[in-house]
Amino acid sequence: MIATRPMPVRRSWKRTFAWLLVALFLLAATVVTIVTASYIYALLFGFFAVATGIMVVSGSFTSNCPVCEAELRGLIGLRRCPQCLTYGKLDGGSYYELEPDYIEKSPMLAVPLKGGRIMPSLCCVCGAPSSRSEKMRIIRVGFAFDLDVPYCGQHSASANLDGEPAGKKTENPVLKVKSHAFYRACIAANYPHLARR
Repeated sequence: MIATRPMPVRRSWKRTFAWLLVALFLLAATVVTIVTASYIYALLFGFFAVATGIMVVSGSFTSNCPVCEAELRGLIGLRRCPQCLTYGKLDGGSYYELEPDYIEKSPMLAVPLKGGRIMPSLCCVCGAPSSRSEKMRIIRVGFAFDLDVPYCGQHSASANLDGEPAGKKTENPVLKVKSHAFYRACIAANYPHLARR
C-alpha cells in the first residue's frame, strides 16, 4: 500500500554533467597513480571514482516530496525530506513515501531528537505495542543524554543513538530505528506542527 501519491523523478543534467566530470578526473588520477606505482593512492582514487560514478547514475535525480512537495536531490536509498521529515524511496521511476508498516532491515530511519524526546508506546523495531524499554546513552561534544527506547517482548537492542551533521563541527542527536510506524509516531509526538491534516 502506498501512503501518498507518487512523484515523478527527473534527471538534473547539470548535476549529471558535474558528477561525470569529477568521476573522469578521479579515474584519470587513478591511472596516473598506477603508472607512477603509487598503489595506495591509486586505490584511494579508484574508490572515490566508483563512488562518484554511483552519483552519476543515481545522485543526479531530483523529485518532490510526496507530502509537502519540497524539492529533493540525490535520491539514493531512503531519503528524508528536510522540510516535513517524511521518508521516501524510489520505486519504478517514481518517488513514494514509505508505507506506514514499512520495516527497514537495519536501523536507518533517523528520528531527530532536537525537537523533543517523547517516545510512543510502539516497538521501535516492528511497530507493535511496546511492553518494556531499554535505556540508551549518547555522549558527544555538543550533546549528551539518556533515552528510554521502547520495545515489544520479541525485540531488543535494535536501535542506535547517533548524531547527524548540522553545520560546521556540530551535530544534532538522532535515534535510528527500523519501524516506519514508530518513526511516524515519534515525529507526530515531537513535531506537532508537522502533523498531517
